[in-house]
Amino acid sequence: MLTNPEPDRNIEELTDDEIYAAIRYLEAAPTSASEQSDDAAASAVHDDHGVVICACLYIAVLGCLAAFWVYMK
Repeated sequence: MLTNPEPDRNIEELTDDEIYAAIRYLEAAPTSASEQSDDAAASAVHDDHGVVICACLYIAVLGCLAAFWVYMK
């Protein structure tokens, strides 16, 4: 667990260097080129799932509209 060594410190008292150090600490560690390409491939897979889900929802809505149209005839 992370602990706050100075719990009463006011945020306005921080210097720019301390803020940048905190941001660098909280950011994800830089990865190598091979890991970045794996992340890009994983991202593409997630994008494909989104496209499939949207296409299925679109088909379901069209099916419901078609059933409603047939029912109204």
